[in-house]
Formats: sequence, C-alpha cells, structure tokens
Amino acid sequence: MSTAQPHSRKESDSKHLAAVARSLQWADEAAEREDYADALGWLQAVEAAGDELPHGYETKRHAWQLAVGADQSRG
Repeated sequence: MSTAQPHSRKESDSKHLAAVARSLQWADEAAEREDYADALGWLQAVEAAGDELPHGYETKRHAWQLAVGADQSRG
C-alpha cells in the first residue's frame, strides 16, 4: 500500500504553470540560437497542453515561421 499523498489541485496547477513557463523559456532560447523549428515545437507543446500562448508569442511564432521558411529556401 502506497503512503504517497495525492497532489493537491493547487500544487498541480502550480506545476503546470511552471512547465508552461519553462517551455516558453526554451522556445525563446531556441530562437536565440536560431533554431526556429525547435522554438516552434515548444510553442506547439504549450498549445498541446491546452494553453493559449501569452501575448506576444503569436508575433514571435510568425517571425520564427518566416525564418524557418527562409532557411528551407536556402537549401
């Protein structure tokens, strides 16, 4: 029999918000190193978790998509 306590809703929400924040940080870090495909992947992960992107990330996404397209056209 397990003695582990179930996580409270508040703790679960807090962990979820921390994971979303970290994913957005990883997206920004990937973009800083010009890995725009990876940056876009982190945004998709946030949305797959059921969250909307914070203000400003739609603009970033558009810029990163353009950068990926430019990279692909260069060969």
